[in-house]
Amino acid sequence: MRDLRALTPDLVGDLVGSCAPCTFWQTVPRNGHGDDRAPEDVLADWVRAVTSEWGPPGRVAYVDGRPAGYVMLAPARHVPRLAAFPTSPSNPSTLMLLTAVTAQPYAGRGLRKVLLQSAAKDALKHRVRSLEVVAARPLAVSKHPCVLEADLLEKAGYRVERDHPTYPRLRMDLRRVVTLRDEAAAAVARALSRVPGMRPVPETHPNGSSHAHVTDRA
Repeated sequence: MRDLRALTPDLVGDLVGSCAPCTFWQTVPRNGHGDDRAPEDVLADWVRAVTSEWGPPGRVAYVDGRPAGYVMLAPARHVPRLAAFPTSPSNPSTLMLLTAVTAQPYAGRGLRKVLLQSAAKDALKHRVRSLEVVAARPLAVSKHPCVLEADLLEKAGYRVERDHPTYPRLRMDLRRVVTLRDEAAAAVARALSRVPGMRPVPETHPNGSSHAHVTDRA
């Protein structure tokens, strides 16, 4: 059984996989040295700061009660490592997908796709137009494990916003995601409306769009 929980400071210890515990996106080395504190403490403080100003910066996935992976996202102003990339966004409010990691036993089971989808859903709750990510091409040398692969993201629906031979910035248009979802809901409503005894009822989605669910008139 899968369970996705909002990332909170007390769940930092449940981050698993090749990129945990890691403060790659949350810190920038100074004079060749990083933060002297334990990574868990740095991450907990970062999660606390982002949550107080914006909201929980991700989700932790559990399978049968065990930590299985996580996804992180946050406004660019909370991601100091972006400054090291040639395609970092100029707008500090740009919502950035940072990483989506699954523990080895759960790799290949679709969990990473679920995490990417949950990031898009969380982004929609903030009424932003897009979700962006700095990703890596195969030509990237010494790629950090916390940097997602561009090919993976393009297969998930991301498109190149600013190209680069090694570290392009990709973008998912969340308005398009909403449009596709509403179109699918409308198609289902139209099909069910032809079934005797079924009547579609308009329903307003939290994002302000309307679609229909179906009730039985019998």
